[in-house]
Amino acid sequence: MARRSSIELTFREVTGTSSDSYVAAGVIVDWIDKTAYACAASWTRSDCVTSYVGNMHFTVPVPRETPVTVQARVVHTGRTSVHIQTRVLIQKDEGWVVCTECFMIYVAVGEDGEPAEAVAFEPQTELERRRDLDASQRMVYRREMEEIIQALPEGMGTSEALTMRFLADTDERYPDGKIRGGAVMKWIDKTAEICAQRYSGHDAAAVLTGGVRFYRPITIGDLVEVDARIVLTGAKSMHILVRVRAGDRREKHPAVVAYGLPVMVSPDGTGSARQIAPWEPITDEDHAVAAQARKLRDLRNATLLTPSPITSQN
Repeated sequence: MARRSSIELTFREVTGTSSDSYVAAGVIVDWIDKTAYACAASWTRSDCVTSYVGNMHFTVPVPRETPVTVQARVVHTGRTSVHIQTRVLIQKDEGWVVCTECFMIYVAVGEDGEPAEAVAFEPQTELERRRDLDASQRMVYRREMEEIIQALPEGMGTSEALTMRFLADTDERYPDGKIRGGAVMKWIDKTAEICAQRYSGHDAAAVLTGGVRFYRPITIGDLVEVDARIVLTGAKSMHILVRVRAGDRREKHPAVVAYGLPVMVSPDGTGSARQIAPWEPITDEDHAVAAQARKLRDLRNATLLTPSPITSQN
């Protein structure tokens, strides 16, 4: 297989589980993961697993039955990691429009299932060198966010909360049989959506998602627990902390697989979002979680990759 540093795929959703007429964020993230994985695997010429899904802001909704183009390119490599920059585009009357952009990180895996050394990406142009530097600097922010997440309390507090439990059984797998990161992202998005719907009493959709670090893979047959809770509200936004655990069905305390902090809104049907009743922390745990959520929000806003207009250099 020829080594490639970029790839482009096209997708389209005809039906979905949401009552909204737009494609759910989790589905779009899944398309991003499929495209970025193909790019990473082509570059490394080996299997890869998702290590990190970057933050992404959905500035343009994607209607169902609309062809969606996802582009992915290598921008940085570590010893075993490949950093992929992606963007999602749809075509409108005025031309191609970028719906969202994000960074993905994959780890190359050898035949023994252990991390394998990745071929180094060497930037050739000034634009590639800037992208490479930006990717390396973002790792500092990711470590800060991970420390904040790991300091979160274990309990669910007094806010609106939801736990979904199910056995992992999906065809969305890597070649080695592990479940793809994109499939896990769909679980995160769907659980956050339901939690936000229960809190607001209306339909909900993600405007910002990602920022998810994967700590371990999920295998077929694992018992999966996806916890979601309201941790912060704005005038029209609901910040949902989602924690994914998985392990053998006999394990009473399954290991943490991933964390996420999607931001949901309740569309009013006119292109705007409804006002949201504020959530007020009550217990000490509530206040601790809300304080950490504000730190995460500020760090994420500082590193959010804003969708850029189409240019010849993109």
